[in-house]
Amino acid sequence: MENEQISFEMISKAGEAFSILVKALEHARNGKLELAEESIKNSEILMNEAHNLQTSLIVNEANGVPNEFSVLLIHAQDTLMNTILMSTVVKEMILMFNHLKKELVCNEQ
Repeated sequence: MENEQISFEMISKAGEAFSILVKALEHARNGKLELAEESIKNSEILMNEAHNLQTSLIVNEANGVPNEFSVLLIHAQDTLMNTILMSTVVKEMILMFNHLKKELVCNEQ
């Protein structure tokens, strides 16, 4: 697979994962925690697929096959990196949401 095709696939998978993570936050905000968790799992599948594509580039380079760098590849790397960061933030936000919800329930009693 050529770098251009790998780049497009990384952008597609990471971008879709990012959108699913935004949906997970929406689910959590609406109290649909099971849907939020399902969304996170679905996004992780896509992120792993994108990461595997990235790893193939790294392995090729480690084996002496040079990578041609382009703005497209840089964009693919940036998209994946931002999605991984978003995943971390979304998971933490959902944990905080659950914690605050429990605090509110305890304070109401």
